[in-house]
Amino acid sequence: MRFIDLLGPESVATGLRAGSKHRLFEEIARRLAPGDSALAVLEALTERETMGGTALGAGAALPHGRCDALAAPLGGLFRLAAPIAWDAGDGRPIDLVAALVVPVQFTTRHLELLAELAEAFADPDLCARLRAAPDAGALRGELAQWSARRG
Repeated sequence: MRFIDLLGPESVATGLRAGSKHRLFEEIARRLAPGDSALAVLEALTERETMGGTALGAGAALPHGRCDALAAPLGGLFRLAAPIAWDAGDGRPIDLVAALVVPVQFTTRHLELLAELAEAFADPDLCARLRAAPDAGALRGELAQWSARRG
């Protein structure tokens, strides 16, 4: 399983509006969580963020967490309408976000997915294409092309 395989139409968006990290986490939970698990997903993201920031630098962040209310992993890819402060090491606000929430027992695969996303966001050409994508379909398409080249 690759991160791209987790992305359905509702879990990819451009122009996402969030004035703060907490508002963004609420929006991610609303979009990704199945049934009535949105609060549990929100808590997982928030709890993980309090243990250490998930900003990768260069305007990208990778909020993630483990959630006992989930039976399967959830992923989302978002480009924000306006960058938000995130306490990134480079001081830069965030406008690209890949979110990942996995079941508690999803240990090794969780780390593999995080490594894949960190590699993706470390590619400045990919980040430029993600920022230039005109809509959610193109945003997902750019990540899919990168993922296919990666193998």
